Amino acid sequence: MATSLNIDDILSQVKQLDKQDQLTLLQRMASLLKRRETKKASSTRLTSLLGMGSEIWKSADNIDKYIDEERQW
Repeated sequence: MATSLNIDDILSQVKQLDKQDQLTLLQRMASLLKRRETKKASSTRLTSLLGMGSEIWKSADNIDKYIDEERQW
């Protein structure tokens, strides 16, 4: 992402803020990053999981074996 802002310039401006304003900025940045991460995580569609694990259920023998193994623990 191209930007005309330099991180060092931004950091020098942040250093000029008082401690409370720096903490407020930090909270806002964290909130911004969390929202972006949430949007990425929620973009997975349930239909994309269709067929996953289907090899387990290809035959009746596999079904019984799987259930028996799960019951053992």
